[in-house]
Amino acid sequence: MAESSRSISYSPAEATDSARKLWLAATSQSDLDEVERLYRWALSSKTQQKQKLSPNTNRDENEEKRKNGDEPPKKKTKSGDCGLNRTQFTQAGEKLALLLCQSGRCKKAKKGLASMGFTCRLAEQVLDYPCEGDDDSSENDDGSALTNNKMKEKRKSLCQIVDGFLSQLELERLRLIFGSPSASYWNDHNYAVEPPSPYFSYVIPLEEVRPTEENEMKRFGFIGHLVQKMMACPLLNENFPKLQSQANFVELWAHNRPHASGHQMHFDSDDEGRGGIRNPIISTIIYITAEGATKKVKATGGPSLVTNQKLSDIRLASKGWMAHPKQKRLVAFDGRYLHGVVPGKGFQQGRRVTLMLAFWENIKIREGREPGSARPFPDNNLPEWAKHLVAPFNEDGDNYGSCVEAAPVKLDRIYETLDGKARKRGTGMPTYDEVFQGF
Repeated sequence: MAESSRSISYSPAEATDSARKLWLAATSQSDLDEVERLYRWALSSKTQQKQKLSPNTNRDENEEKRKNGDEPPKKKTKSGDCGLNRTQFTQAGEKLALLLCQSGRCKKAKKGLASMGFTCRLAEQVLDYPCEGDDDSSENDDGSALTNNKMKEKRKSLCQIVDGFLSQLELERLRLIFGSPSASYWNDHNYAVEPPSPYFSYVIPLEEVRPTEENEMKRFGFIGHLVQKMMACPLLNENFPKLQSQANFVELWAHNRPHASGHQMHFDSDDEGRGGIRNPIISTIIYITAEGATKKVKATGGPSLVTNQKLSDIRLASKGWMAHPKQKRLVAFDGRYLHGVVPGKGFQQGRRVTLMLAFWENIKIREGREPGSARPFPDNNLPEWAKHLVAPFNEDGDNYGSCVEAAPVKLDRIYETLDGKARKRGTGMPTYDEVFQGF
């Protein structure tokens, strides 16, 4: 069990901070029970002064609330009555609602979400997602290629999964660069999960990566090899023919997150949408995440979610596809579509580590000394992480011999009312703040 917060003096604000820290480090169900207790105590406290939060503080009351299915406290509580300001109160209420929704208790979160101004939420099958292996959609029982029927269904999805895309040597190089939270890549960019650090990425013109007669791989070594491998992948080119014919730039960035940390729904766009929306031809995710100890133990982190919603749409997404973290897995999708990362439910040790490569027809490279969007890849005085990325890499054998297509988990509902019902046609597009994501 992670460090307990019982029998410690807390203010309500400190209790919510401790709850989130415990949640991100949780290793048992008792940890998650303690997280819920801390949130409930902070949201129902009547004073801003520090109190001793003992094992019995509100415990019987909270146990009764859980049995009766009480929802998160309502936002209409006056600011200060519970020792939290409005922002703190809302954030704590949303976290408690997410905890309920991810543990089969979506209905119990209804009143609290309504009081906070939400009119709908991500569907229960999104937040309390099915784990990989709960159905037979991803691959055959023996791990072999999909049947014809499954392949036909896969072709209809906007999300493509290629398992075994990375070789063991490629995986080891990526883990060297991105695997540890203390690696130079994260330290050099002051990377943080909560609160999140500003977005940063690097862009490489593909003409500098493509082999020539004079120089087989020019100056980009390993990352050049990986980009070329992706662009030449037969499985990807079958679904994304523009990858070969129109891509001129590749943008790369990475994430290293705890299990319970997600990424809000968003569109990949040049300069984060400033100056108009411009999307990549194809966005890809490479999973560096460590595998679980057994087949029954899932990898760290929640699934990537890709929907059928474009920025120009006037209705919320009606369908979606999920891809769970899996070591050596590649996920690809059309960069025009709304997507995100669902926080991992339950508890799981380790980190969700991913490398993203987006291929663009055109993207503006932006100079700057500080980390930022679409920076030029370092050229002189390379930092440690960049040295590893451009170091020579040679590997003999079939680049695609271990690649096997797998079908994503298909979802027939992405959003629903707070009652858990399908949203009626003609209800239009809600505002961003009316939709509860939970992350």
